[in-house]
Amino acid sequence: MEKNDKPQVHNENHMENCNVFQGDVYGACFPLPGAQVTINQTYGKGQKPTQDVTAGRVETPEEREKRKVEVMKAITERFDFTDEQLGRDNNRKKLTNERVAILFRKCFGMGSYPTQENKHIMEQMWVLLMDKRDKCAKQGGEGFYRQTVLNVIGYFVSEDILTGLPLDLARAIFKDADRNIAKNISRGITSSAFPEGLTDMLDCYIDKLMEGEF
Repeated sequence: MEKNDKPQVHNENHMENCNVFQGDVYGACFPLPGAQVTINQTYGKGQKPTQDVTAGRVETPEEREKRKVEVMKAITERFDFTDEQLGRDNNRKKLTNERVAILFRKCFGMGSYPTQENKHIMEQMWVLLMDKRDKCAKQGGEGFYRQTVLNVIGYFVSEDILTGLPLDLARAIFKDADRNIAKNISRGITSSAFPEGLTDMLDCYIDKLMEGEF
């Protein structure tokens, strides 16, 4: 090379049909087919993560089952319906908060042996109960959507398991419930968010309750 010649850089990597990114790229990963990828998340100057980078970790089946148990306990322990709000079964025996709680748990697959079809419906209900519900938000510290709880309670009302005004029934579970959240009892499970076949599944367990099986 002569004294005044400019140095030249030769890239010996001749891979074809690859994307080339000019400039800084932060928080991105572009693996080639078959690559084993380990992501070390970094951010550019002045950037902050919008959420915990571990939030997207896949929940193990064991962790999910544990969370289901905790969520269901947190919900059913709140049931505090009065004698006037509780209906009677087909034997004219008065229903109790405990029996309504058992029904609620069975409708989500706890303490029951559902068919494969019902298992699929129940898993969709668990998603609506504790994972994702459009236009709904969880109250502070709660691991479930109140709207889903009250929608199911609303169906129980339509089947004469419970009776009373929506606000009074909502406050029998959530002491701070207002008229807006209580509207979910009146709506029941009519929303398109609920899976097809849900009514038949709920009726199956309601019939068992009304016949005195639990």
